[in-house]
Amino acid sequence: ISSYKMNALLTNPQGPMPLGVSEFDFFRKKIFNLAGISMSDSKKDLVQSRLRSRIISLGMKSFGEYQAFLESLDSSHEEWQIFVNHLTTNKTDWFREAEHFSFLVERFLPSWFKLKKKHLSVWCAASSTGEEPYTLSLVLTEALRNTDVTFKIYATDIDSKVLGVAHNGVYQIDKLYQIPEKYQKGLVQGKAELSSWMKVKKEIKSNVEFDQFNLVDTPYKVPESFDIVFCRNVLIYFNPETIAQVVESIHKASSPDAVLLIAHSESLQNIKTSWNFYRPSIYQKGKLL
Repeated sequence: ISSYKMNALLTNPQGPMPLGVSEFDFFRKKIFNLAGISMSDSKKDLVQSRLRSRIISLGMKSFGEYQAFLESLDSSHEEWQIFVNHLTTNKTDWFREAEHFSFLVERFLPSWFKLKKKHLSVWCAASSTGEEPYTLSLVLTEALRNTDVTFKIYATDIDSKVLGVAHNGVYQIDKLYQIPEKYQKGLVQGKAELSSWMKVKKEIKSNVEFDQFNLVDTPYKVPESFDIVFCRNVLIYFNPETIAQVVESIHKASSPDAVLLIAHSESLQNIKTSWNFYRPSIYQKGKLL
């Protein structure tokens, strides 16, 4: 047997399970309707690989069988959330695109302090497994330590599975290097059999509230108006119309002097928006900066 066939058997123990064109069209239309995620033809292999494990776990033998199953379900059935969880991407790191955190401390906060507000409201709109909102909590805890300003981070994601990880606040210790030394005091390493793990301390964790949220469901129902919004590495999965809808909804949910931070790989160029360009990946609602 060739090495190629042997590898195929190891990764596909139940034999071939091809994803047909009509099934792929069904799945990508559903993920667009449910989560606003736009999938081109090039994403067919991704959809096939991600849904295959779910199909096998349900004891099914084809994508067509899974499609028929989904079509038989009520819109409130829990399988739809599982479907969304399988097709969302959750790559994240501590202090990812660190320039944004430096911007908050060195540029935004000094200007925001002049407003004489006593509470800073932050929205992490695609929080994934929690590294981003906890990074924000580490940074803001340090930056506001000797002030009378309080802050809260509203951290949301559409994926219910990653929210469970985020809420737990426990991560592998081999990621500690991603956190600058001055902030590492916000986590504690496990002992004995737990020594390969680290846990976010209560002081840092208590500043973050996690909740499930779908950015394409409008109008937004949020607990307060936000001064800072991180919506990074999610717009790349939307088409221009959905991007416009999302950033305008965020605009309405923000305070008059708010800032919006998107990923360096993202842009609102050619998008009709009420946000004012400040610098690449950073936008402001008013003229605070």
